[in-house]
Formats: sequence, structure tokens, C-alpha cells
Amino acid sequence: MKMPVLFLCFLLLPCTMQAQNMISMSSLHPGADTISANMKELAIRYPGLRKFGISASGFGYSDFDVKLDDRDFASGKIKTRRISTFFNTPAIKWKGNSLSAGIYYTYTSTRIKDISNKLPEAELTPVTTDRSTFDLAINYSRSDKIFDHPVVYSLVVRGITDGVNSFRRLNLNGSINLPLKKTGNTTFSVGLLALIDPSSPIPVEPIINYYHKFISSGLELIVDIPTGVNLKKEIARNAWVSVGSNQRSYTIFYDRHNTFLDGKVSYNTIELKSGAAFELLFAKNVMLTLDGGLNSFLSARLFKDGENYNNASIISSNKNAPYVNVGLSLVSF
Repeated sequence: MKMPVLFLCFLLLPCTMQAQNMISMSSLHPGADTISANMKELAIRYPGLRKFGISASGFGYSDFDVKLDDRDFASGKIKTRRISTFFNTPAIKWKGNSLSAGIYYTYTSTRIKDISNKLPEAELTPVTTDRSTFDLAINYSRSDKIFDHPVVYSLVVRGITDGVNSFRRLNLNGSINLPLKKTGNTTFSVGLLALIDPSSPIPVEPIINYYHKFISSGLELIVDIPTGVNLKKEIARNAWVSVGSNQRSYTIFYDRHNTFLDGKVSYNTIELKSGAAFELLFAKNVMLTLDGGLNSFLSARLFKDGENYNNASIISSNKNAPYVNVGLSLVSF
């Protein structure tokens, strides 16, 4: 099979997947499985493994239609801006075990306008909101063997809050990963990721990690299900361009008291960003990232206390919107 056809098949695969809120990269690339690997090279390949990062993203207006308890509720336009930071602590490793933590912060500014209400008893009004979300993840992984074949187990506990109240959501995910191939130019592993998360569409997701570098062209194919698929090429010393699709989910917490919401609620989106990126490594370990393209909403739901993905009262259908992003990250200490 020719490479472009292979890439297209993989590129379409993430569109059928739906990631849960803030998957930890430690579930997909456990530290216990990378003890002897070049961690700097892995961090260049997988941005989620970097030590620190900050980015700012801007999105164009997206049309939306909202349903309240399966009834047409409202339509309008929504626009989002985000500033995100993360910090991954150095891993503590012993006898095939690895323990680390990740701290994440996201500031989200959301503007809703041009509202058309469909229900007289419940009206949505134009509004601009600014919210912060904090997330702490504790990551444990262990490498072992089953029937003389290597296997990696991982457990991640996450607490998410708005910084005002105590943790408003606790998530737990565990995974098992089977490395199948590892050569100088190719790595391949498969596994399963189990989720305890009310915002997750499904309780179990497959893990597919495939990397291959085509020597003749210098192209790198990076398949990282369920997070994304990318083609990457080094165009100059310490400079890369890539194209692909990457998905992630976001949570915003609100306290609302009106005719259709009363109490604490959370707005969850699952988004797929498809486009191109340029990265430049300078000062030995600092990476500049510039990227942009099209942002697609795979899901947008608002959860009341006690609700989950399958019984959310408010479901929004958001149209695609353009996005741009700029970021700085620390590849290694």
C-alpha cells in the first residue's frame, strides 16, 4: 500500500473516535516503557510528553443549534479563546515502575451572540464568560511480562476544579499496552484504555501507537489513537512541519440559576483540530509552535450534577470554525 493511501486511512480513523476529558499522555506513552528511550526525541514527537508548555488559541465564530431535553431550544453563534499551560513533573522510577504528576490550567473566554430562541419558557441570552479550569493528574505505570511478552500497565487519577470550589470532577483511567515492534525507524503497540468519566462517550477505547520514518523522504508517520494522526518532516536543522488531525476535550464549570439550569453545571466539548503546524527548536530545549486550520466539534454537551454523556439535558450541534494557535514548550529539563 502506498504511503499517501495509508496515511489517509489513518487520518479518517480519529474522526470516528471520541476522546474523554483530558486523556493523560501517561496512559498512552507510559514512563515505564520509555526508561531506555531517548526522552527528548519522544517529547519532540509527542508534545504531551514535554515538561512545560503554554499556548494561546483563537477561534472564529461557529454557528450552533441547541436542544433542551430533546426539544429545539436556541441557535446562534459562539466564539472561543483559550490560554493553556501544563507542567509534567520528572518521573520517579524504580524496578520497572514510574510515578509522576501533571498540572494543567486552561483559561477560556466564550462569547455567544445572535441568539434565536425557540422556547418561550426558557431563553438563552447573549453573554461573554471567562472561566478557569485546573487539573491535577497522578500517573503510575509499570512494565512487566505476560507469557514472556512485554506489557505496560498504567493508572491515572485526575481531579478537575474551577479553582473556587473543591474538586468538581474526579476521573480515573487505566490502560494496558502491548509493544509489538521496536526498530530504529518503526515502533508499534496496541492496547485498551478504560475510563471512569461522566463526560466520556464510551467506557473503553482502543490504543494504537504507530510510528514510522520513511528514510527516502524523511517523512514521519505518527499514529496516536485516540489523540491524533500526523505526518511530520524535518525541513531544516531543528525545524519541522506537520499536517494532521488531533483531538482533545475541554471542560468549563458554571454555577447557573434560571428557568432551565439550577446549580452546578459543566460544559464539555470534544474537538478535532485538522491543519498544519510549524515547530522550531531553539535554545537547546525550547520549542516554538505555530499552527492553524479547522476546528470541528465532535460533541458539545452541558451536564447537570448527576448527568453523564448519555443523558445530558442540553446538547449543542456546533459547526466547524477556523483556528490559529501559538505556543512555547520545554522539551526537556
